This record gives sequence, structure tokens and C-alpha cells, in this order.
Amino acid sequence: MYTERHWLFDLARFDEDPPDDNPGNPDPEPDVPDPEPEPEGADQLGDKGKQALERMKAERAKARREAAEAKRLADELAAKVAEFEDRDKSETEKAAQRAEKAEQRAVKATQRAVKAEVRALAAEAFADPEDAHAFLDLTSYAGDDGEIDLDSIRSDLDDLLERKPHLRKQADPPPKKTPKPDPSQGPRKEPEPTNYRTADHSAFEAELAKYGVRPRQ
Repeated sequence: MYTERHWLFDLARFDEDPPDDNPGNPDPEPDVPDPEPEPEGADQLGDKGKQALERMKAERAKARREAAEAKRLADELAAKVAEFEDRDKSETEKAAQRAEKAEQRAVKATQRAVKAEVRALAAEAFADPEDAHAFLDLTSYAGDDGEIDLDSIRSDLDDLLERKPHLRKQADPPPKKTPKPDPSQGPRKEPEPTNYRTADHSAFEAELAKYGVRPRQ
């Protein structure tokens, strides 16, 4: 007796890697450096100086975050380029273009972060922190990983002040002393008019003598 056998074939594809059970965090938060300590003399600034310092600190922190985020996006797109190398050529070209644009954005964000660091560090000793930008090469302070060399910035700023001391912030003049008020120099109260009805008789006669009048005896 002939028995028909039915064969089952598993048509699943084995040319692709199985999905990762633990892909991890696909969108990690960029590392943001710890805040810098307060510059020297910050506690001696007035209200306007403290407000300007807070604005520079906020600008520096924002530039750091933007640079870190742009660097992270550039790294992600660079990884996608490598992933698409063995796939369709058009997809690889598109990914390469996106990675190039992301790299350009990362470079600009890093430049803004360097500029913010230079401005913040120059504010400690420069009369105008913007002057430091004209004499320093801002492209030389960031590495390929986006890290900013703060020690090099400080060293170059010190060297710049030695070469161009006129850029240094001048010491604040001592506050002017306000003289204490002298009561003797103020307006004097006018004497009240004499009531000759109740005044002394000699005072009455002296007043009449001013007008050439002599009272009867």
C-alpha cells in the first residue's frame, strides 16, 4: 500500500541577521560637561555685571549642548553610511549627503561653543571680551571628538594680554566719598518779627531811632 508523504519546508530567510533583543537606548542624551566654577572677581560685580555674566554662562551652556547634539547626529549618520555601503548605491549617496550636512552642522555648533568659551574666559581680564576673537584662531581649540581645550584658551588669552596690555580690563576706580551734610551750611530760619506791644521799651526805642523818631519823655 502506497502512503503519500507530505513534506513541510521552512521558507524563512536566513541571509539576514536576527534582530537584536536588546538594542539599547537608540537616542542617548549627549554628554554635557559639568558647569565651570565662577570666574575670579564674580562676587565683586555689580548688578549689570552679574547679569552679563549669567548671560554668558547661559550662552556657553547652550552652545555646548548644541555642539554635543550636532556631534551625536553626525556620528549616527556616519554609521548609517557604513550600513548602506552594501545596499543600493542611491541610498548610500543619500546617506552620505545627509552625513556631510550633519558634519557641517556639527562643525558650526562646535565653533559657536568655542566662541562662547573664549568670550566667557576673556571676560575675567579683558575690557571687551569680543576683542579676543580678533586675535585667536578659534578653529584650533576643538578636537575631532568635539572636546574643547580650555587650558589652551586660557594660555593663549594670557599670552595675548602680555603682547597687547591695552586690551586688559582696567581696575575700577574707588568710589567717590560723599561729604556729610553740614547743618550750619543749610538754610537758616529767619527770625520772627518783633511784637513791639510786648517787647522791651529799649528795643522799641531802638527801632524808632532807625527812622529818626525819638519818643517823648
